[in-house]
Amino acid sequence: MGSIQRKLFLQIIIIAIFFQFIGMSDAGDTCRKKVIVRNGDTLAQICRTHFGKFDPQLMKTILSRNPGITNPDRIRVGDTICLDDMVKVPPTQAKGKIRLTSKPEIPVSPTRPIAPPERKITEYKEGAQALSTERTIYPPPAPGSITRLTWLDDNTAIVEGRMDADFHSVFYVYVPGDLEYEQTDIVRPTPHTFQVKAVIGRQARDYGQSFILKLALFNADNERFAEITRQIVRKEHSVGDAIDFSHPDKSTDAKPTVGWPGLETWVAVQEMDALKSDNTAFKVPNGRLVINYRYIGFNPDEKYLSRYGRITLYGSSCLAKALLLKGEIEKAEQILRPWAAQVSEDGKVPRSANVIGDNYISPDVRTGEVAHFLGVLALARMASQNPEWDEPIRRILIAYILPLIDPETGLVKGGYNGIGSNGYNRPSAYEKIPWCSTEHNLDLFQALILAAHVYRGLGLDITCDNLAWSIGTGIDKFLWDDIAGTFNQGWRPEGPDRAKALDCASWGALYLIKQARLSADSRHQSTADQYLGRARRCLEYADNHFRTAWSYRTPEGKEGSIKGYRPYDGEISDIRYEDGPLAGKMVNWSSLNDFVWSEGTLGVAKAWEELARTTGDPLAKKRMQDIYQEMIKLQGLSDKGGMLYSTKQIKGHFTMGEELASIGWLGYLSAVNDFRQNKEMLKWIAW
Repeated sequence: MGSIQRKLFLQIIIIAIFFQFIGMSDAGDTCRKKVIVRNGDTLAQICRTHFGKFDPQLMKTILSRNPGITNPDRIRVGDTICLDDMVKVPPTQAKGKIRLTSKPEIPVSPTRPIAPPERKITEYKEGAQALSTERTIYPPPAPGSITRLTWLDDNTAIVEGRMDADFHSVFYVYVPGDLEYEQTDIVRPTPHTFQVKAVIGRQARDYGQSFILKLALFNADNERFAEITRQIVRKEHSVGDAIDFSHPDKSTDAKPTVGWPGLETWVAVQEMDALKSDNTAFKVPNGRLVINYRYIGFNPDEKYLSRYGRITLYGSSCLAKALLLKGEIEKAEQILRPWAAQVSEDGKVPRSANVIGDNYISPDVRTGEVAHFLGVLALARMASQNPEWDEPIRRILIAYILPLIDPETGLVKGGYNGIGSNGYNRPSAYEKIPWCSTEHNLDLFQALILAAHVYRGLGLDITCDNLAWSIGTGIDKFLWDDIAGTFNQGWRPEGPDRAKALDCASWGALYLIKQARLSADSRHQSTADQYLGRARRCLEYADNHFRTAWSYRTPEGKEGSIKGYRPYDGEISDIRYEDGPLAGKMVNWSSLNDFVWSEGTLGVAKAWEELARTTGDPLAKKRMQDIYQEMIKLQGLSDKGGMLYSTKQIKGHFTMGEELASIGWLGYLSAVNDFRQNKEMLKWIAW
């Protein structure tokens, strides 16, 4: 072979190797098993659909073979994900999950294929409802309805409905406490109707299980902005049986479930066995997880606060506290157990986590939430005498609280920010927060007083007493604003943060009442009277600066109003609008006279109840009852006994969805109202 021929041969070899390399690097061209990301997909959901399970190790394998994915919760519509050389689990082996095997095409006439989403789509507006400028429609009216369901076999049905406009849509069957299962066989007979073949439950199983049929609507930017839903309970039936949803639902006329029965109903919808969590850190035997948020109508926050089963340390603590007061000790301890398993050697406890189809765990730790958890652990120790709670309590006190005490003020600092973590990996380090929050210090003082009483003579009591004395002295000296008659929001290294927040007035009053009782027990009545005087000033400040009223109208035309309290007064530098025409500007809370914050409002009611029980003042007891009844009215708007967290959404700060801490506080007051349990517990309980 001549030199020219050899050179030509080498060039051909090099070119061939080059193109082979290019082909190997392009997973979209050479991948044999490809998945195209669709609306609503998450990587965890793809794991479930194609492998029958969610497994963090499986997620890592997929990520390693798809280097273009940098964040598993940020995959984009249209992306190609390669699943080559990964074993698929047959649907029959995917235990406990709905079978999504395809069925023969069922002809529906007339039909037309769904067109690709158009870019020019007019978003759904509520103007057709002739909304009053003074009233909020709640629950928000759906942009259409599901009208009929016809069973094709044991677990497959044709679902029909109407849409008020021609939107791009995706149909899901949602299992409460589980994932949304997309149903792909959807057709549009006319521009404003739809039909879909849906798999609802498993063959010959899941009878009595509640399912949500859900048509999600997307705007021109592929953002989910509304949904049409209908709840059904799967029952045994014959092929061809039909359910007609076109007539008004008479169950809406039934008397709403409120108070403690409402709490039980709501929790039953939201709770799940911890062993069924998709987040391995929370798979704890004899534990229960309660999902923190539930949305009646579609809310943008649902995408990250509800869809993946968000649980929170604070909400779980509030519910467990109410259950302990009610005497339901075993249930309360089941809720505490998964969180106790998260207490690290240095006493840190994460703020929140996802437990359905995702393994996110918040990398940040906040002292106020840890303080509430510490308090309810001590209450559980008092109620059950269970030593299981001793070690997490010790870690929190010694390893977490003590290093955060500010030597200059005696106050506790705000906690830690996790560095180098997006919630899917452990932080590489922790950054200590330099500021001291009034709310956190009020929380911790209450928890320490309770823990000192529980561990009197058993150890830890002296540590708790010393910490409570330090923090109480700091609260009185550095956080009280005697001119205003309430507490400042906090203390920074440069001085006081004089912003005014509702919980600083309400929980501040609870702190002052507790100090008054401790002073009276020590026979310092004049000091007790001074503390009670300040407590009344705090409650007066709350009435003068935070009271609001929210007016509503239901889609059926019922009207009413709820009186309550908003969270802040004036403008707060670190609370700004995140989007819209006011993006970047501080929220003017004084102008939000229709903003009712249920959790904070119930905190005011609890302060009046504590004052009434301490002083015997009948007017204080009436104030508590009046506020409590307003919150019962708010609870009555829910179809499952839940309670709106707030009556207005402010992105990044307040959400208009039912929330666990709010219903926990309501349950707390309900339990106090008919308290027949240990009076000693009621005397020492925090908050």
